Amino acid sequence: MAILAAGLCACNHPKPKPISNDITKTTVAVNGKKDSVINNPQKNYGSATVSEPCVKCLLEVIQATPGFKTVTGSVPANGLLYKVNWITSSKPIDMGNDGEIVNGMIIDVNQKAGKDPKKLATYLYNNAKGEIYSTTDQKSFKNEQAVSDTSLKKIRNSCFWGVASAK
Repeated sequence: MAILAAGLCACNHPKPKPISNDITKTTVAVNGKKDSVINNPQKNYGSATVSEPCVKCLLEVIQATPGFKTVTGSVPANGLLYKVNWITSSKPIDMGNDGEIVNGMIIDVNQKAGKDPKKLATYLYNNAKGEIYSTTDQKSFKNEQAVSDTSLKKIRNSCFWGVASAK
C-alpha cells in the first residue's frame, strides 16, 4: 500500500509557474491562457505548445518592425499581452487575395485593459512562403518588408525545424 501511495505522489509534479507577474519577462498567452512557455505538444504539463525559443524569436522580430513601434509607442512594455498560436490546416487564416495560411504562427498584440484586452495588432508568419504579415484592422494584411531574410530564417529554425530539439 505504501508503494502505491509513493507512486501516486511521485506523479504529482508542480506545474510550471506563469511568467505574467514578472515584468522583466514577456507576458504570453498560449491557447487563450497565460502560461509558462514550454514545448509540450502532448499537453502533459499544461496547455502551452509553443517552445520558448520560438516565442522569443517571434517577439524579437515583430518588436523590431516599424509598425509595432507605431501601434505600441505609448504603451509600456508591461502593459502588453501577446497571444501566440499555431496556424494549421484545420484552422487556416484567410488572407483575402493572397490565399490562406495553413502552416504558420499567429501573434496577437494586445494592450492589457481589464477582462477584455484591447487588440492593437496581429502578426502572421507564413511558414510556406517564409513571410510575415501584419494588420491593425484585422481585415487588410500587409507584408512586413522590413523583416530581413536572416530574421525569417531564424523564425523558421526556432519554430519549425528546431522545435523537436529545442531545450
